[in-house]
Amino acid sequence: SASAAESALNMTYANFIWTTLAFLQGCNFLLTVQYTALAPGPPSGVLLNSTGETSLALTWAPPTTGGSPVNYTLTINDSSSSHVVIPDNGSPVYDYAFTGLTSNTPYSVSVMASNDGGNGNQTVVNNCTWAYPPGSITVDILQGSDIDPSLNVTWTAVARVSLYLVFELGSVLQITPQRFLCLSSVCTEIINLHNSSSSGRSFTICVASYNIAGQSGAGKCTTKSALVPGPPSGVLLNSTGETSLALTWAPPTIGGSPVNYTLTINDSSSHVVIPDNGSPVYNYAFTGLTSNTPYSVSVMASNDGGNSNQTVVINCTWAYPPNIDIVNTQKGPGAIWSLYISWTAVIGVSQYLVFEQGFVLQIRPKTVRCTSECSCTMHPSDDTMSSGRAFKICVASYNPYEQLGNWTCRTKSIAEQLEVSSFTIVTIYSLFVVIKYLE
Repeated sequence: SASAAESALNMTYANFIWTTLAFLQGCNFLLTVQYTALAPGPPSGVLLNSTGETSLALTWAPPTTGGSPVNYTLTINDSSSSHVVIPDNGSPVYDYAFTGLTSNTPYSVSVMASNDGGNGNQTVVNNCTWAYPPGSITVDILQGSDIDPSLNVTWTAVARVSLYLVFELGSVLQITPQRFLCLSSVCTEIINLHNSSSSGRSFTICVASYNIAGQSGAGKCTTKSALVPGPPSGVLLNSTGETSLALTWAPPTIGGSPVNYTLTINDSSSHVVIPDNGSPVYNYAFTGLTSNTPYSVSVMASNDGGNSNQTVVINCTWAYPPNIDIVNTQKGPGAIWSLYISWTAVIGVSQYLVFEQGFVLQIRPKTVRCTSECSCTMHPSDDTMSSGRAFKICVASYNPYEQLGNWTCRTKSIAEQLEVSSFTIVTIYSLFVVIKYLE
């Protein structure tokens, strides 16, 4: 029956033509069924995307109603040109790239599915090709009077384009993309960098053109080296020992932000110090040097833009202190106390400072020039010598820059010295009496 035939065809076919041929003998019948395919519905999920200044990309999905498509016909409105796409059952083709179009131009594209039953309804989508990016871009860093510099971005305008997007490729400066309206042939805009310029790294700035549909396309970019830093400021080199010097400095007051510092001491060794943004490193200790020797140290700041001028400072390590041989006191003629100190000179040192550590004897420091066996005599008062307290005498070496370093000291007891002195006086007096008697 016809209803049984329709059920067997699963309602896929629309028209049925059947005929009956009756045989006179045996009552046999021949049923012939002729059908045509059900036309497909309109394609679904159709999207038209801008992919370039002269290209658009079309994607779609099969119809959700009607018969199965055999092919798709795509028509773009530039010249009513048609493009037939035949899906492969193994790998269906549901995309197409339109190329060779005109930049900054709106297009509409229709997609129609078809099979032997006919053509489905069209699905129409619209979009616009990108505008060409600017012809040229220049970026200048403006270092104003404030701490924060700014960017001066200049580009050549594009025909039929008045709106542009300026953005950074990457995140060195961490600037937010900004839109600018420009109605002249050359466009210039200032971008404040706020605190984002502290990295001292090279960066890339791009400008993209908006098309008449308000879409920004690919931009033209230029890479700018960081502003070269100025010389480090506040550089100090201090003597801290016989074999060490301590260097301190501050960041440059002009130019770009440093990424690192190079310290060079005149024994030809270099040390690179990399500041940490959280805890900047602005000091360095030179060790293992030669005592009593002048050194010059240069400090140079650098970043991706280049190296700054060097700041040079000079200082000298301390000289080693001498070894004190003798510290004695004695009471001479006229009851005047004398303090005698002797020491061995240090190689390369010709000037020393002799002083008391503390205020027992209350004697003034004394400078002595000496190159081999050295000594000096000082005169404490009778009042201080009669106190009976111990005292400490020290000798320090001057380096060639007349800087004092460490020193060595000897502690003596006044009581011991008084006892020795009294015994000496009595002995001398006794000898005097004996000589007078012999006379």
